[in-house]
Amino acid sequence: MTLQHTGEYLVGGEILSFTQQRIVSPLQKDEEKRIKNLSKKERALRFNGFVITDKQGEIIFEDRKRYAQHFFPLSVIDYVRAMYNFERHKRPIPILSVDSHDVLQCDFKCQDCLSAHGTNFPVKQFSKGNFKMDLKTYKQMLKAIADYSEKRGFKGVRFEQSGEGNPDYYKHRQEILRYARELEMQSVYVSTGSKIDDSLRNSLVENASFIRISFPGIGEAYKHYSGQSEFTFTDALDGVSRIVKERDKQGRKKDLMIGARVALRAEHSDNYFSFANKLKDIGIDSLQIVKILVPEGKKPSDFPLNSGDAYDLEKTETLDDVNFNVSIPHGLDSMVYSREIENRAEFPTQCFSARFQPVLAGRSLFVCTISDIMYSHNLRLGTFANEGGELERFLSSENIERVTTGIPAQCKSCSNIYDNMLLFSLQKLFRTNPQKLNFYEIIK
Repeated sequence: MTLQHTGEYLVGGEILSFTQQRIVSPLQKDEEKRIKNLSKKERALRFNGFVITDKQGEIIFEDRKRYAQHFFPLSVIDYVRAMYNFERHKRPIPILSVDSHDVLQCDFKCQDCLSAHGTNFPVKQFSKGNFKMDLKTYKQMLKAIADYSEKRGFKGVRFEQSGEGNPDYYKHRQEILRYARELEMQSVYVSTGSKIDDSLRNSLVENASFIRISFPGIGEAYKHYSGQSEFTFTDALDGVSRIVKERDKQGRKKDLMIGARVALRAEHSDNYFSFANKLKDIGIDSLQIVKILVPEGKKPSDFPLNSGDAYDLEKTETLDDVNFNVSIPHGLDSMVYSREIENRAEFPTQCFSARFQPVLAGRSLFVCTISDIMYSHNLRLGTFANEGGELERFLSSENIERVTTGIPAQCKSCSNIYDNMLLFSLQKLFRTNPQKLNFYEIIK
């Protein structure tokens, strides 16, 4: 029987073909070279899931639900490998990603902002001066994180800068971007772009790995959902266009990802396709259309997605190609999503996300951004005070075990529910299958 190629490849320790019969087979040399020469960004734009195979080459785990932008410039495989090394070889887990909330100021008042609590933090809930850190202190914290992970065999920590508001306001942003690059950290910048001037734009393009611009709304809905009128939908599009032009000017088209994110809303009906087309024409690399969090006291079923909107979303997804990635929600039954822990028996008994991707809010290291967890002193990993060996103490076996096993029992919801569930599934697999396993990205 002749094997039919599906147009997919498995990229890992080697590069293989993935057939329609789910058989893994070798590639021709020229085809293998072409895939090997793809940049990290080019692979991410083609990402279509990942598989785990046993030593016989049989697929024992397959996942098609991850979005490349969620991990980029890392890959989900970085998380898989870290969990494998932890379970199989007892190697300590490095920090793979850190989300830094370094400014409590925003010019938008988005109705469904997940950081709305942050711009109004009750500062007394935190250590004195927690959000007053000079540039030297910030640099020391970043170096401690980079050094911690390098000692555990990982370089290239994903460093997300999303403010706890608008990160454009942070006065030392350009210096932090440059310093992070010196440390070989990989900057991800998440902003509306409203305060990005020429100088910041140049620095972002020079030093970042991923710039993602958030759109509170499309067209007329932008003003309504952003809660302000000074920075318009057209301004946002023009700002994205300037970033793309600067990227091309600096010769970083092959490796710098520029993306946009927009919420699923009733007011956006019939607008997704034209919006995506406009962004594609501008030259951005990726678009995420995401559900907002279900209002408190409601259920996703209270917000059904009508068939017309579902059709427009599916039509929008057809714009996806190897140069432009379009992500729409997996489930098109409702407009919103829930992160409530519905079945605690199937939820992990420890918070894996706290180990892999903690949150840096000011000078304190937290396990996540849910406010009641952040306000709990018992569940804080630690607060930097410019003392040697701080991070080692925060993430010592005793402290990390205490915090990460103390959280799930208290949590009604989980801000990283999908990551935690995936890592829990991987932990169970690695504990029950003693074979040497191989990990591959699926790319189109």
